[in-house]
Amino acid sequence: MRRMSPDVPLLNDYKKDFFLKRFPQTVLGGPRLKLGYCAPSYIYVNQIILFLMPWILGGIGTLLYQLGILEDYYTAAFSGGLMLCTAFVIQFTSLHARNKSMTVERMPTTDILAQEDEHEFTSCAGAETIKFLIPGKKYIANTVFHSILAGLVCGLGTWYLLPNRITLLYGNAGGTVLLFFFGWITLCTGEYSLIVNTAVETATFQTQDTYEITPLMRPLYIFFFVSIDLAHRFMVNIPVLEQMNQVLHTLFIFLPFLWALGTLPPPDALFLWAMEQVLEFGLGGSSMSTHPRLLIMFIISAGTAVTSYFIPNTTGMVLLMSGLGFLLSLNLSEMGFVFKYSVTRHGVGTKSKALPSGSEKQFTWKECLFYIVMLVLTLLESILLHHFACCSQISKNSPQAIVGHILMILLIILWILREIQSVYIFGIFRNPFYPKDVQTMTLFLEKQARLMKIGVVRRILLNLVSPFAMIAFLSLDSSLQGLYSVSVSIGFTRAFRMVWQNTENALLETVIVSAVHLLTSNTDVWWNRSLDTGIRLLLVSVFLTALLRYVSYTINHPLKVCCSVVYIQNFAAIITIL
Repeated sequence: MRRMSPDVPLLNDYKKDFFLKRFPQTVLGGPRLKLGYCAPSYIYVNQIILFLMPWILGGIGTLLYQLGILEDYYTAAFSGGLMLCTAFVIQFTSLHARNKSMTVERMPTTDILAQEDEHEFTSCAGAETIKFLIPGKKYIANTVFHSILAGLVCGLGTWYLLPNRITLLYGNAGGTVLLFFFGWITLCTGEYSLIVNTAVETATFQTQDTYEITPLMRPLYIFFFVSIDLAHRFMVNIPVLEQMNQVLHTLFIFLPFLWALGTLPPPDALFLWAMEQVLEFGLGGSSMSTHPRLLIMFIISAGTAVTSYFIPNTTGMVLLMSGLGFLLSLNLSEMGFVFKYSVTRHGVGTKSKALPSGSEKQFTWKECLFYIVMLVLTLLESILLHHFACCSQISKNSPQAIVGHILMILLIILWILREIQSVYIFGIFRNPFYPKDVQTMTLFLEKQARLMKIGVVRRILLNLVSPFAMIAFLSLDSSLQGLYSVSVSIGFTRAFRMVWQNTENALLETVIVSAVHLLTSNTDVWWNRSLDTGIRLLLVSVFLTALLRYVSYTINHPLKVCCSVVYIQNFAAIITIL
């Protein structure tokens, strides 16, 4: 293979011209300040005016605030209203220009690369000029929605970048000037991308922006930064919020470069990822294969937590969470597909045909009856234990503590049975129960039969005994007495579902929570005083997941971890010296 010569440039002439055109456009949110041909000067002047329009409108409100004529919230409303009217004018001007202009067929050109950006401009306010500057929206609904959003961004951004507010945060006039200037550059990039011309974003999720989601990327991140500032305004005397607000004000001026470099994800990808993370860690679900399934499962799971919050008695709340926790852990889509197939087959009267995926073998009427029995037993156990044995504080002799000890024993037994079934015990010692070879068929079959029996015992303990033991532990918890509690609704909705969704992990989490609670006899500890059992299980799950990922990464990339540790030690040494 021939190596590239060091004299070969990284960017040739065409790529260099393309980069010099595209990168400033992406950084600034859409203005095309460098074209591939000679354009009239008013094209650039109009783009600069449109780019600075939010700053001008916000500057008027800021000036009125600095002169003491308006309060800060009136300033935000005033600037936002001006921007709203301006956005509607811009959008309807573009719509009028598109309706006025006629479709013209272009003559074929020989050099497509040289002519790809060429436009013919007749006047400063001509239809072709307006169509070039403001392409407009494909849907009227987006025209209205994006205009309203532009008004909100300008109003809240004006409130966010008030000089007095920045000075109050940092106490430095020079820093206030820098943050005010570059902060408005960030706001202008978001506004331009939203209502004038959308920038070509580096980070993309969909191949085609059918519903015009890309223009929402920058305003949504601006809203996030503003929301922290609003929380700091209305929730005073919280040092963490103040420090976070200071950091985000500084980071705010670097947002255009973060967007241009593709560091921040687009809103649709961020929304789906956040929904999946909340479903897995917060609601006890699992990853879905398609976006509609993810959305449906998230709505149902979140609806369970919300509904449990409004139930006026603890018995009904436990009944709902335990029942839906079991049902949502099943493969409902496959069951519904098989049921629909069976009804259609019997209705038509055709002979039985195997399903393409073999689902009919996986789900039969016997399994349906089994699931119904399991659901009834789950509901009976949770209701009876919660009604008759709940809810004393956990101690060494309480019913919940006894169940906790049973769970510890179950965890140890399951771990031993799992190690017996593996080839190497602890990954080091050869398992004497595992067949060494297949030359002696009789001995091999005997050991295989023993291992299969051990596997059956482990499966019964894991899939039948452990879930009911954990349901007993949760039903006896005293935290369930806290009605109309968000933490109880979320934590126990997740816990009752994890019992069936991921039994082995749920067993480990429950044992850790039970052991920690028994070992910390002091009730004034933050863990015992401020957190209920559901939130403790959630925090333990997050900690274990992070720990397992770190251990896995350490095993797979030991050199990178060592280098990172060395870098951290050197950085700490430098900080200590300074």
